[in-house]
Amino acid sequence: LAPFFLFLSLFWLIPLGKGLLLSLESDTLFGESTFVGLQHYRDLLSDSRYWRAVLNTSVFTVATVAITITLALVFAHALQLCSRRLQGPLAFGLMIPGLCPPTVLALLFLLVFHGKEGLLNRWIVQPLGFEMINWLSDPDFILAAVVIQAIWRWTGFMAFFLLCALNARPQEILDASKMDGVGVYSRFVHVTLPLIAPTLTFCLIYLIIDCFAQFAGSYVLFGGSGGTEDAGLLLVTYAYQKAFVGG
Repeated sequence: LAPFFLFLSLFWLIPLGKGLLLSLESDTLFGESTFVGLQHYRDLLSDSRYWRAVLNTSVFTVATVAITITLALVFAHALQLCSRRLQGPLAFGLMIPGLCPPTVLALLFLLVFHGKEGLLNRWIVQPLGFEMINWLSDPDFILAAVVIQAIWRWTGFMAFFLLCALNARPQEILDASKMDGVGVYSRFVHVTLPLIAPTLTFCLIYLIIDCFAQFAGSYVLFGGSGGTEDAGLLLVTYAYQKAFVGG
């Protein structure tokens, strides 16, 4: 285990400790560092934009995780009902958005959300008879646009993991539940979910980390800002503005 802990210390623990020490210091006009203690953290907690970023990130995370996991379970069950020959190609097709670099995916979604002429408005909103939505300018829909982008990216990837978990279920347990007369819903809740719980836990942790680390997608969509009225301001975007834009 020594090599693992060596690299963990060099590339994670030491930089983390150095970063914490830097957060307790402040540069003077003459380029010298002075110790300020927790002053930066007090300033942070009194910043209304920081709390807006916390709220936006929390809502974004909850919505993305809930919808993505639900859709992934539906797709995984649908794939399992397909023949074995079709499972591979269909699963790969669902995984393509997750394999796409986030910056490229965000550029593609500019075509989807771009004003009234965006693909989402022209193909879905307008045909259903609803009023056109300016996804990237209307503060009521900006965060929804970021959520849709994340769901599109990760649903297929999570469906692939869940499909593997479903295929790995012990057949004898499923057969026993059917012989005992357990209904479809009860079998899913009391048999399937406990069996795939480890994979579900992995998917939840993966999505939560990705949501809190979200940057490239929102950066391309909003040009490094939080959008109108900071409606799409996320924590990493806020940190970027403070560290690199505001100095």
